[in-house]
Amino acid sequence: MSRYTISLAILAAALSSTAALGQEAVKWETNCAPQGCLLQTEVLRGESGDPPDASDFHEYVGVDVALERQTRKPAYFTFHVNPEADRDQGVSIAFTKTGSKADAAKVNLDSDGTSKLDVSDCDDKTCAVRVPLGLVKKTKDSRNLNLLEKFLKADDLLVLYTKGGKQYRTMIPLSSFQTEYQRVLTAEFGVANPGKK
Repeated sequence: MSRYTISLAILAAALSSTAALGQEAVKWETNCAPQGCLLQTEVLRGESGDPPDASDFHEYVGVDVALERQTRKPAYFTFHVNPEADRDQGVSIAFTKTGSKADAAKVNLDSDGTSKLDVSDCDDKTCAVRVPLGLVKKTKDSRNLNLLEKFLKADDLLVLYTKGGKQYRTMIPLSSFQTEYQRVLTAEFGVANPGKK
């Protein structure tokens, strides 16, 4: 068993403590070209028992979502983490939903749990995980994990990686992605009612 295997009980406790701190919406930058649009954000990594240095760009977790204009579907998703991340451990992602208004501090992991992704490439700036078409292959007995669907329905994305054997976790609120995605569909792709199919 990998030392990076995540205990759902420990993860749920970490999520609850992160939710209690309150998460602000993150800014997504969008650049469009004739082929499609690229939505990008960078978020300072979570504290994880070791406060991050906001002046060090290596301490940020980045997400890129490339959308094809013709299909209006993802060409790829890319997750960027510290270049010194333990490559053999990969990067794990999970999605959360916040509890009801009566229990707003409660955060629940999505029913798909965590997904471990292999690191695609590392250089002196970042280690990247690229997911073509935004589809994470699950076990042969289950369907693929559709990242766009998760980004549009979940409240938060949790990104986990290890560096020097220590686990680092970062919570990224998804509400601003959902707003920007709808704007891009309307403004750039000409979809009149992006919420309706």
